[in-house]
Amino acid sequence: MSTINFANREINFKIVYYGPGLSGKTTNLKWIYGKIPEGRKGEMVSLATEDERTLFFDFLPLDLGEVKGFKTRFHLYTVPGQVFYNASRKLILRGVDGIVFVADSAPNRLRANAESMRNMRENLAEYGLKVEDVPVVLQVNKRDLPDALPVEMVRAVVDPEGRFPVFEAVATEGKGVFETLKEVSRLVLARVASGT
Repeated sequence: MSTINFANREINFKIVYYGPGLSGKTTNLKWIYGKIPEGRKGEMVSLATEDERTLFFDFLPLDLGEVKGFKTRFHLYTVPGQVFYNASRKLILRGVDGIVFVADSAPNRLRANAESMRNMRENLAEYGLKVEDVPVVLQVNKRDLPDALPVEMVRAVVDPEGRFPVFEAVATEGKGVFETLKEVSRLVLARVASGT
């Protein structure tokens, strides 16, 4: 849930990048961090293992303007992709305002995408939430792979109801990264404006 600091006239939102291991969650945050001007971002914190896998989370605070006189700050987090870090994944989802589900386009990662979505649903349920209760954007990453699965196939496995906006991405090149962030931010702000 967003937090409002009336004294500082600031609203803080939590966006979580969720998905299977090595799908590009941290790559998204690193690209965003590299392109946002110094005065509009905080320090990026990344807790990684020796092989650059996210151990607990990545965190990136961003200032994205004002809404009705309140400064908006989006706090971007990633979850570890490996299932054996499920306690961390669940903890990071606490108080979430929006989710970017980063799916991998590789054919051999289709099952991992499905398992990660199932895991995300289960972890949201631990907080009494369904995916319908939180703005979710689906980012189908690694579109540059020569054997990338069709977006429709990835979506059929991850979002069979077709309820999430979908963005194709090549996060290593920044393609689709900001478009995804803008959409999840827009959905979160629209939800706050509507009072739901």
